[in-house]
Amino acid sequence: MPSGGERVAIARLGRPHGVRGAIAAHSDGPTLGTLQPGDVVVAALPAGPRELVLDHRRGEAPRAILAFRGVATREDAAALTGARLEVPQDRLPPVDDPDTYYVRDLIGFTVRADGRVLGRVREVHPGPANDALMVGDDEGEVLLLPFTRDAVVQVDVAGRSVVLRDGLL
Repeated sequence: MPSGGERVAIARLGRPHGVRGAIAAHSDGPTLGTLQPGDVVVAALPAGPRELVLDHRRGEAPRAILAFRGVATREDAAALTGARLEVPQDRLPPVDDPDTYYVRDLIGFTVRADGRVLGRVREVHPGPANDALMVGDDEGEVLLLPFTRDAVVQVDVAGRSVVLRDGLL
């Protein structure tokens, strides 16, 4: 497996493209565009992880066509459909924009609104207009909250918290 510690998803593999083993990849961010021939990635499959070596890439994010060494037929590519494509987290480019966060960094943040704790971020759901935070408390209550400039007053990375505007709920 590739070195670098914990792996993070950078794309989801879609349908085969053509008959020679190429497959569509739907990117989750900018990292897919940095992969070069010879780079090792991991396809997270239900049967377990499979290490792959990139042979070549066509196109750019959010949708690229990838070919891997040893994946030579449409059937080989079809066996990868639906897999998460993962790389070691140290492959992620640094975030330069202070208003941009990796989803993995927000998981576990405490969410507050109207002077009280609502719970912790369990997941971040991507949406067509904006992402939504799935927030859960200790009693099992779950809220889906917009992750927008209008709803979020502050994200404190050091304090691992998100503060929503008063009156939102």
